Amino acid sequence: VRDSEASDDPHVAMLGNSLMLEGVDVSLLRAKIEPTYTPVPYFVLGTNYYDWFFGLKRLFAEGMRPRYVLLGLSPNQLAAQGIKGDYSARYLFQQSDLIDVVRKTHMDATSASGFLLAHYSEYYSTREITRGFFMRHVLPGVGELLHSRVVAFRDPEIKEAVLEPLAADRLAALDQLCRANGSHFFFVVPPSYQKGAQIIERAGRERGIPVLVPVPDGEFDASYYQSDGIHLNAKGSQVFTARLAASLREQLPK
Repeated sequence: VRDSEASDDPHVAMLGNSLMLEGVDVSLLRAKIEPTYTPVPYFVLGTNYYDWFFGLKRLFAEGMRPRYVLLGLSPNQLAAQGIKGDYSARYLFQQSDLIDVVRKTHMDATSASGFLLAHYSEYYSTREITRGFFMRHVLPGVGELLHSRVVAFRDPEIKEAVLEPLAADRLAALDQLCRANGSHFFFVVPPSYQKGAQIIERAGRERGIPVLVPVPDGEFDASYYQSDGIHLNAKGSQVFTARLAASLREQLPK
């Protein structure tokens, strides 16, 4: 995607993880903001802030130039110190950023060695995904057991004193990266059980960075989520997408 300031139908690069994949009905969003704007989704499951900060660096280095970039992460994902790991090393990060990722995420020597190897080896970088695929087919009962354990797990709430300055710094870094490459940055907080959307919105507002919160914390009850209690179901997706489209229409130039 390469837009210029004179493009008549600029693109909105939509980035994020499973919260955006399950939460955004791309067809509905496209119907509500086209033909003026064209959404282009690129979702990678299990990703956090550093996955997308360095992922954006690679995408820009490879020539991506959308007029707008919309990144969606939950409060905990924005504040997370970790990355998706080997998969990101291979498919999201460029070689020149690998050592910087190691430092930013405070990897130990063993983790760093595997991380660097994964960038150069397709087999090594996808071994966990491959193993999970075969486990689900050979021993489906084990997969169901692990899934139930994951569903039961909830990230602890991040204190406001920790989240606000961290969100401010990371939003500013993303905004600066996008501006340096001719794109306008927007951040959206998709609905989840995690708290802190309004804190992130305030941090962005104080720095002039648009942060969209189509669904305030706690508004959706269990009927809007899938059985895992994390991802939106069809009902939740329809409401979230419609509100996201309305928020974008308010923020984007007419």
